[in-house]
Order: sequence, then C-alpha cells, then structure tokens
Amino acid sequence: MSWVFVATLVCGTSVFTSCSKDDDNSGQQTQQERTKFVEHVREATKNLAENLNFTSWQTANTYDLYFNRYVLNNPEFEKSVLYAFAQEVLNTMTPVEEGSELAEAGFQYYATVDMTNFKYRFTMNDDNSGFGVEPADNFEIILNGYNPRTEQTEKGMYKVTMKTKGTTMTRVLPMPKMDGVAMKLVLDSDFEFAISSRISDTEWNDDFTGIMHYQVPDGATDASQGFKADAVINSNILAGTVGDKADNTKLELSISSDRVNGHAEGQVAWTQNGNKIMDLSVKESGNNLGAFYKLDLKQFDSGVSIFDVFASILDSRSIDEAKLTLLDDLTTTFSISDLGKLLKIESIYRTDGRNYADKETIDAYTKQMNELVTAKIECKGTGQTLPMCLVTAPVGIDYWAVYGFKFNEEEGYVSLIDLLDRKTVGYMINIMDHSVDYVQQSVIVGRQLINYIMSLNNLASMVTVES
Repeated sequence: MSWVFVATLVCGTSVFTSCSKDDDNSGQQTQQERTKFVEHVREATKNLAENLNFTSWQTANTYDLYFNRYVLNNPEFEKSVLYAFAQEVLNTMTPVEEGSELAEAGFQYYATVDMTNFKYRFTMNDDNSGFGVEPADNFEIILNGYNPRTEQTEKGMYKVTMKTKGTTMTRVLPMPKMDGVAMKLVLDSDFEFAISSRISDTEWNDDFTGIMHYQVPDGATDASQGFKADAVINSNILAGTVGDKADNTKLELSISSDRVNGHAEGQVAWTQNGNKIMDLSVKESGNNLGAFYKLDLKQFDSGVSIFDVFASILDSRSIDEAKLTLLDDLTTTFSISDLGKLLKIESIYRTDGRNYADKETIDAYTKQMNELVTAKIECKGTGQTLPMCLVTAPVGIDYWAVYGFKFNEEEGYVSLIDLLDRKTVGYMINIMDHSVDYVQQSVIVGRQLINYIMSLNNLASMVTVES
C-alpha cells in the first residue's frame, strides 16, 4: 500500500522537476513534450517547497499531545462524562404509559437523554489527574498546558468547545444494564467545535474551528447499514503562537458508506494559506462489508503505520477510481481491481527487495501489480495527459517497482528514477520533512479520537445505575 500512496505523492509533486536528455533515438517531439511538462511542474513544486508554512501543524501536534495524554487516554475523564450522563438518565426516568409502543416492546421505564442540551464544563485539576464537572453554556473541556509565550505550564491554557445544531433526531435504545428501561436519545445532525488557546486572562484565540454533519439512513439507529458524514475544519494560528508566521489551513472532508451494497466514497480537500494544495477523491467497492464499522482500532498503537490501518479497512475491496490533484494542476487517476491481492503482492515484493532480489524477480512482481492497477496523470497547466505504469528500475544496488510515464505513444515508459535530479530531491525533502511527521502524528490521534467517539456512541451499555 505504501508504494501507491508515496509514489502518487512523489510523482505528483516532485519527480518531474528535472529534465534529463532523451536517448539519441528519441524523437524531437517526445523531448519537447517531456521538457514542457518537467519545467512547468518544477516551477510549481519549487514555489510550494519554498512557501509552505506549517505553524498550524505544529500547533495541532501540541494539542494532540495534551488531548491524547489527558483526555483520550485518561480514565478519569471517561468517568466524569459517564457520571454526567448517568445523572441525565436518573433525572429523566419516567414510567412507560400503558398501551404505548414502548410498553408493547416490553419496557417499564424510559429515560430521555437530550444530547443537544448535554452542556457541562470539564475542568482539569491542578495535578492533571482528574476533572471537575459543572453545568455550562456548552460542552467544554478546559486543559492545562504549556504556554509558548511564558515558556511555562499553566492552568486552563486550552479549551475545547462543542455546540450542536441542525436536524434533531430521536433514537430509542435499550439500556443493557438496566432491564426494562429504554433510552430516548435526542441528537442533532450537526455539531460545531472550537479548539482555543488562552492569550490573556480574558481572551481566547480559536486556533481551530469546524462544523461536522452526520446522518444514517432513515429508520436506522446506528451506522451498520451505512452513513454520510462531512466536515470543514479551519485553522487560524496567530503569529508567534508556535512559529513566527501567522498560518491558515482549511480541510474539507466527506465520506459516505453504503454497507448494504458495499460501496463507499470519500473526498478530502486541503488549502494552505490560500494555496489549494490537494484534492483527493476515492470510490471503492468490494465484498468486505462494514469493515470499518467492525474494526477494533485499539489494536493500532502509535507505532503502527497508517497504511496498516488502510489495509485492515480495505482488504478484499477494489478502488473503482481514485483521483489526487496537487497544486490545483496535476491530477493522478488510478484504479485497483483487487486491493487485497495487491497488498499481498506488495508485501512479498518488499520482503524480497530488502533481501537483494535480482531484476528478474522484482520485474515479475511489477508485472503482477500492473495487472491490478491502471493509472494516468494529467497536467492542467500544459494540457497533457500521460499514461502511467509500474516499471522495474535500479535504486542503488536494489531494484524497485516505480512509476513510469509515457511521453509519446511510440516511445516506452520513462522511469521516475530517470527524472530525478538534485534540485528535485531538495524540494522533495523540504516538502516531506515539513509535512509527513506532522500528518502522521495527527493521524495517530485521529485514530484514537475515532475510537473514543465509537465508545461514546455505546455509552448506554456502560452506564450502571445503583438502585
């Protein structure tokens, strides 16, 4: 899986930034097409490498550290939430009316838990060991943390705020640990959030804000049949918060899953300081229905690659079409007929490659993978569309299966290795060094946050009320 992601990113952003001479037998038209493409993308990549500012990613990592340590992995916080939740249950316990649908279903009591008004403030205590709980205007978490301005750890440095709105839905769920009791759970389809840092005794800066929308099919009580979700997340990092520059990021995400028919679609768009960096869309299908819904994310710790997560979610599925557009200019399109088979071949190929397999051995894997993958790249700036396929190329004393590009129908595929030069490597290192570590750490916390949300969705099964 790693070669699909890395090769796509590398091919799209940096490998076309050199222009080595064609062989003597290459036609002049091929050389012109290659030169035009390479020079155009070199300039775009150079601008990106020189102008990216990742203050927002650095700040996100600071929040990740505290949120992960003191909230997601803090049993005291879960106890505090459960306590507030249990109070809602107790305060609204009501006998079921005779002849009602709840009575016919066998319930004697019901509790109404209105999550649209689940408004509490959870404030971390001085030694970071637990949380105080009190009613508030919204759902809030107040965390202690490091203040980069004073270079000290301070109380109440960060704040997470959540608000709900949109379409109100009521779901009736049995409470497993309370026989004969039903819970009417009132939810809104949308929620807004803000992650803020304290800049004075009375002022906060909303470093990150966002709105998320979530819905399941009509009549469903959970996501077992499918779901639709979309979100917009913005950053507004002030100059001097972590780095010297102000920084703005916008992420737009959407995903839909039809688990009955086994289809899913997802989209991600990333804009950084006004530059449209990336658009990614994926359409996939297969027979491993509901893999993500059933996936136990606790098996993945911080040492696990995100590709392992993708493999677990997408095994035995096909990617009908994936499009990655970089810099609002380069679009790589590929499809994979059997992702599970591809992942197995790629795993064996990597193992043999590390054991210094010869060219013929690696070439056999390259051909097998080419039978499963179809790809092309389009450059809006030059009006070109180039077919792509995997070719076996020497890398030091090893052989790799890397993308090749056809600049002329009468010519063969040119390996990306033949397109690399020193400047290209410099741009690539700059971009990857400033982004990959930050993205990886955010993904780790994202996985744990998803797991936590899934746990909160099952709160009813965890609440025990003493008689």
